[in-house]
Formats: sequence, C-alpha cells, structure tokens
Amino acid sequence: TEWFNDVNSKEILETCNRALQLLVETFNMKLKDIILPELEEMQVGHLVSFGSELSNAINTYYEKGKRKNICYEGRSSLALFRSWTSRDYVAAQRLRKRMMYYHMEAFKIVDVIVTPTTAITAPEIPNSSLSVGESNFVQTANLMRFMVAPNFLGFPAITIPVGHDNKGLPIGLQLIGKPWAEATLLHLASAVERLCASSKKKPSVFYDLLNSE
Repeated sequence: TEWFNDVNSKEILETCNRALQLLVETFNMKLKDIILPELEEMQVGHLVSFGSELSNAINTYYEKGKRKNICYEGRSSLALFRSWTSRDYVAAQRLRKRMMYYHMEAFKIVDVIVTPTTAITAPEIPNSSLSVGESNFVQTANLMRFMVAPNFLGFPAITIPVGHDNKGLPIGLQLIGKPWAEATLLHLASAVERLCASSKKKPSVFYDLLNSE
C-alpha cells in the first residue's frame, strides 16, 4: 500500500518485500492490502499525547528553575510540548479512539499488519549532538513512522532483521498484532528470522554480551 511504500530508500522496500515473498512461497501465506484512515493525523496525535504527558510529568522540576540541567535539545522539545492546551490533548485522545477502531476493523480481515520497521536506515549522529543534543523532528518522524500505531494504541509488535542496505546498515520488518496476539507474533517472527538468516551480517563493532566473560 501507499503507507507501506512510504520509505526513503528503495533498498528498504525491496528487502521487506523480499522477506514477505519468502513467507508466501514457504508457508503459502496470503498478503492483503488494507487501508487505514488518518495515519498522518495519528502521527500528530501521538506526538501531542506523549509530549503533553512528558511536559506534565516534568513540570514541577521545570518550574523550580532546574531547566538548566536539561540539555538544549530537551528544552526546545519541552517548549513545543508546553505550548499545547488541554483541548489539544483531548482531541488527541479522541483520535486515539478512532484509530483503535480502524485497526480493530482491519484485524477482522488480517491476522497481522506488516510494515518496514523504519522509513530510513540508521542516520549519522553529528558530533555537535554530544554537547548540545540533537533535535531533528523530520528525522525522528522517519524513524518513528511505522512504530506510532503500536506505541500510541498499545498493540503488541515485534521487529525482525531481514537484510542490509548498500552501506551495511540493518533493515527491519515490523509485525503488529491484535491485542493478546503475542504468541502469533513470536511464531511468525521466528519464521521470518529463519528465512532471512542468510542475510545476517556481524557488525564491524560487535560485543557478544551473552558469551562474554
């Protein structure tokens, strides 16, 4: 669908489609396009919701004059979050309810919703972020684009590595399930992981935490 294809790299799209095709060929699974309304609006509702809640949680600390202890990136984000009103928050919750309805209707015809994990592969972190932080809402939106639904609506989700781009950066496939469908997601994720095992590469910098002394 248009939403699935809304990525910044053809490699992401091709790699995710290849993983889906392997599922179809190996397990005779069926793919079905679905349309979910107001996905762009959901991005805004998600931002308003968690931004308002974060601002409220830190407000006492902020009002005591301790904002100097917050990095510049955090301060600029809080300035945006504090500009929203209670009406904005209520509107976001109404949108959340509508999005829950749309997704639950979709789950009547599909078992799992599949998307790329991110719309971009891992971006370079500028050196300046070490001292002043990094506030790049466009980049954050690209990283969060497909994760908003499970985060905002509370659906279980899992991501599986399915390949790499031409720079060797990992590409993931995300599976979103209906409430209490964790077992289905884990079984399907395990199948995808086995099918895409040949594409795995060890990173140039790698620490084996499970087998380290």
